Amino acid sequence: MRSFRLITLLTFCALLLGACSIYRVNVQQGNIITAKELAELHPGMDALQVRSILGSPLLQDPWHPHQWVYAYSFKPAYGATKVRKVRVFFGKDEKLVSIQGDVQSTASPTATTTS
Repeated sequence: MRSFRLITLLTFCALLLGACSIYRVNVQQGNIITAKELAELHPGMDALQVRSILGSPLLQDPWHPHQWVYAYSFKPAYGATKVRKVRVFFGKDEKLVSIQGDVQSTASPTATTTS
């Protein structure tokens, strides 16, 4: 009888400890900008055309109104956070001048740098 109580107690404790495991999820935030989307951009495009291709920017700094920031972060359940930023620069005439930053390639998950 005593061994039955011991086995029951150990089983109950094992079930309680098993319920304490933490479930973690992958967290994606921001704008995913691919190389294919950046290839569609060219200097001289206006802000509306850029917005239709890339979507609304995550950040529009009031002190730098001619610069849009598209940021993306990915936090896997177990691992380090990966952050990518793409900056789009416009001239005084609201036309696209240049693009800088990291972009997610359509072929492989590594980041490439564009200027």
